[in-house]
Amino acid sequence: MWRYFRGAAVKTFNRFGLAIVCAAALSAIGAVSAHADTIYTYTGTDFTTATGTYTTSDSVSGMIDLAAPLGDNAPLGLVTPVSFSFSDGVQTITKTSANFYAIDLGTNATGVPNAWAIVLSGTSVNRIVSDFSCTPSCSTYGSPVLSFTDLGYISQSPNDYGLTTSTEGVWTVTTSGTPLPAALPLFAGGLGAMGLLGWRRKRKNGAPLAA
Repeated sequence: MWRYFRGAAVKTFNRFGLAIVCAAALSAIGAVSAHADTIYTYTGTDFTTATGTYTTSDSVSGMIDLAAPLGDNAPLGLVTPVSFSFSDGVQTITKTSANFYAIDLGTNATGVPNAWAIVLSGTSVNRIVSDFSCTPSCSTYGSPVLSFTDLGYISQSPNDYGLTTSTEGVWTVTTSGTPLPAALPLFAGGLGAMGLLGWRRKRKNGAPLAA
């Protein structure tokens, strides 16, 4: 009777052990691959006015990485980016290189930005600005005043800037997940544990049980 009970207990433990290891391995993979940032990418139109080092082939473009999506019909509001990088064809400003930044985004019914006010400053003077928070464009800067939708700016003395007036760019939204291969070591460890449990089960089943 004791032999039967002990053998059944070992088999039951092994079955539950295999199930637990499988569940742990799959959960680890799911946890690693589940986290995803939302990437908002902006592509502006070519500058309509360009001076100095800027040309009418330059434009403002860039990306904003958010830890979570803004959702549908989000009102215009300040966001806290994980990172960002914008270029105007002459300079590039990132979160790590910016002296100052303020990013406001609002979305439409599909979660794509339809209103925004982005001000990125590399120093106290040079900056990249994209503003479509009101129509017609309500963003101005410099002296004499420049009115624009997108602006790449080094200085006005001498003139060195490019701008687009009342012609907004387009946004795309993508999800950037953690690559699945990062979970493979966990999965391999789970398979190894499963193999060990299977080997122990075979060894115990093949060996005589003591009374």
